[in-house]
Amino acid sequence: MTPTSATRALLVVMIAVAGVGALDAGRAGSWDQVVIFTALLVGLAALLVRTSLRRPLVPIRADLVRWMGRRAAVSGEGVGAVADRAVAAYRSGLTGEECDHRGDDAA
Repeated sequence: MTPTSATRALLVVMIAVAGVGALDAGRAGSWDQVVIFTALLVGLAALLVRTSLRRPLVPIRADLVRWMGRRAAVSGEGVGAVADRAVAAYRSGLTGEECDHRGDDAA
């Protein structure tokens, strides 16, 4: 199981637990707990959607992450764009193919 799929599985379990807690609190008439469990459920669902739609997880050394953060801060662009350009330039150096810096998903 990859770290990303383990995270998603944990989020699904937590959503289920929050749902059961909200239902149980509702049946008991404890409306303050219903609100808390529902807010937790919505937040976890949003987190699940976010982790499902993000870029694929690629482990990277901490010094390179810091470098990309500094480059992004200087250039005013996102860290993802810096990472895309860096990987494209590296691939270009390995393969001799022209580097495409448009930022789309063309392979």
